[in-house]
Amino acid sequence: MLNTQQRINALVDLTTLIKEVDKDQIFELAKNKNGFFIPEFSGLALSNVLDWNDKRTLQDWAKDVPEENLKPKKVGLILAGNIPLVGWHDLLTVFISGNIAVYKPSTNDEVLIDWLVKNLISVCPEAKDYFIKSENMKGIDAIIATGSSSSALHFHYYFKQIPRLIRGSKSSLGLLYGFENQAELELLADDIFLYFGLGCRNVSKILVPEDYDFDTLFKATEKYKSLIDNHKFQNNAIYHQSIFLMNGDTFLHNDILMIRPNDSLYSPISVLNYQEYKNLEHAKEIIESHKPDLQCLLSHKGQLMGSIPFGSAQKPDIEQYADGVNTLEFLLSLA
Repeated sequence: MLNTQQRINALVDLTTLIKEVDKDQIFELAKNKNGFFIPEFSGLALSNVLDWNDKRTLQDWAKDVPEENLKPKKVGLILAGNIPLVGWHDLLTVFISGNIAVYKPSTNDEVLIDWLVKNLISVCPEAKDYFIKSENMKGIDAIIATGSSSSALHFHYYFKQIPRLIRGSKSSLGLLYGFENQAELELLADDIFLYFGLGCRNVSKILVPEDYDFDTLFKATEKYKSLIDNHKFQNNAIYHQSIFLMNGDTFLHNDILMIRPNDSLYSPISVLNYQEYKNLEHAKEIIESHKPDLQCLLSHKGQLMGSIPFGSAQKPDIEQYADGVNTLEFLLSLA
């Protein structure tokens, strides 16, 4: 088995290899499997996960990982597939901990996940011992599973006899003070539209001061107007607009985005919910009510305590864990 430094070196070598190979074909295969995985977004996701493979970053992250894991555990991974390579962080964390990943990729993201594992093994053949692709979770010592809130309840029950880290549905929220300019709102547009808004880190709702003028926000979203050419996104937009019109719902829209008053944190694809607040204390009360379902909170330059700046939602650091639960600590506790 590999020691921790050897696993770090393998990840650094993986980045070197991936930067050199032609990725057009694999991106096209991913798009054929899932129409939302356009090459632009697959490339962005790949670049983001490879940024984690800086040697110093990995060494700092793995500082508490024992150099030798003499009794590696088999850790089941039921991976999400809503955006490209969303499950890679779990695979990476199991690998860096010295445990063995028994993983079931989502069919939506299987192409890219399998390709990245294959390339890691190609630069470090010994890494093959750390990855077992499986349709079932038999013989595992622990489980990390990601799915909907309803499937999370099922996972908790089904795997109740072993250590488990279960994640359900989450989404993200943006707080607008009202003074944000178009440049900053274009960063917010990234948080809304990257990956077609399908990630738990995508902003699905904004809080705005009373009588907020949405004109500048609509102008800021025009940078993503090409997304409407994607037939899956277009079909969703047409469908939801038709439903809103039939129901007589209030909403604002341009070619690519519908903004509607709605208290829910969750919104359909091509739709952004908004809720007005009276003052900052009122806004904080609304945020607190969403805490159980909140993945990211965003505000002007991360000014609000506990928030991150606009434009950073889909660029998480290696230690920004899903649901705020430290996956590496969970894995190290298995020893």
